[in-house]
Amino acid sequence: MAGAAQQDWGFTEITRKFERRRPVRPRAPGRRRAAAPSTLYVGVWLGVIAVLLIGLVGLRVSLLYKDVAFNNLIRERNDLTVQNSQLESNVSMLSSPARIQQIAAGTLGMVPAGKIQYVYINPVDNRQFAELTNQDAGGNPAPSP
Repeated sequence: MAGAAQQDWGFTEITRKFERRRPVRPRAPGRRRAAAPSTLYVGVWLGVIAVLLIGLVGLRVSLLYKDVAFNNLIRERNDLTVQNSQLESNVSMLSSPARIQQIAAGTLGMVPAGKIQYVYINPVDNRQFAELTNQDAGGNPAPSP
């Protein structure tokens, strides 16, 4: 085994072929070296993440504004419900029969109607029936034929 560790079986030659170095060219002054592609990808991903985070913050702010508007609408609805119940109470108070009778008697000078009387006519008594049929609607006697 010790002999196998010392032998490289030709790997050193193969690695030399792949390890050839390119000659270093001197850079021109003012010319910058292009960034490595991995650096560009990192920059692009960081930009995308930054835009997404800004979008999330904007979304949260708009949701807060909507929540405030919703709470204002709920408050307004509750106020209108209270106002509606007060108005219904006023309507029921103003339309009570006792109040209407008081205004009619006091302000308008009206009096309650007396007792209703019905007149019954006996149809057997032809004389009374004839007198009623000979009168027109105004109570005047009808002209005789």
